[in-house]
Amino acid sequence: MSGFPVAESSHSEEDAGRVSVPLVIVVSLLCGVGLIGVSYWLLTQNWLFFAALIPLIGGAYLLFTRVTGPDRA
Repeated sequence: MSGFPVAESSHSEEDAGRVSVPLVIVVSLLCGVGLIGVSYWLLTQNWLFFAALIPLIGGAYLLFTRVTGPDRA
């Protein structure tokens, strides 16, 4: 037995591998729509497309939730 501490698992067995694939697809589409809208806003300077920041920010936030976050890859 060595004197090194053993790292405990931070995730429970129930929580491991639970990725919501449909949610990831929907959130990715939401980010894509927001990104295209922001691109149109930058090209046309039409303030109507400025509202595309809402789905872009919302989708980006949802991509970093516990269910779809980077620790689930």
